Amino acid sequence: MRRPITLAFLLATACTSAPAERVPGGTAAAPLAAADIAAIRATDSTFAGALGAGNSAGVAAMYLPDAHLLPPNLGPVEGREAIHQFFTRMVNAYQVTVTISSDEIEGRGDLAYARGHYTLEGAPKAAGTPPIHDEGKFVEVLRRLPEGAWRYAVDMYSSNLPVPPAQ
Repeated sequence: MRRPITLAFLLATACTSAPAERVPGGTAAAPLAAADIAAIRATDSTFAGALGAGNSAGVAAMYLPDAHLLPPNLGPVEGREAIHQFFTRMVNAYQVTVTISSDEIEGRGDLAYARGHYTLEGAPKAAGTPPIHDEGKFVEVLRRLPEGAWRYAVDMYSSNLPVPPAQ
């Protein structure tokens, strides 16, 4: 008779929902408010606008000082200064237009993630340089700053396009 009771107890405890995320002080972290979601979308818009304007410092400002950029086919780019250099090389070579669309934004407290898709066009600034076109998907991990702005902690993106054949 003990086995059915034990089994019922195990099933009941396995099916309960997980406790809410706890933050220091023992209180449950609140889900993102509409203002947080709007601020995250504004971070993406500011990023895209700065990139389109050729403002690599403005792009880098959307990242935390210890952020990680994880571009396709390259090693990690770690830290805001290295991220600034990465985007400086891009905007020095191309006039870039990027659109960013978040398909999902979730989070609790001061931590959030966004998952979405992008398109990127790059018109070369030097003769003989081929234009670039890319479309793909991304995942961003963001942290809220004390004043309420959100900044990228981790930014990973990858292309949906096939890898070009080796030449």
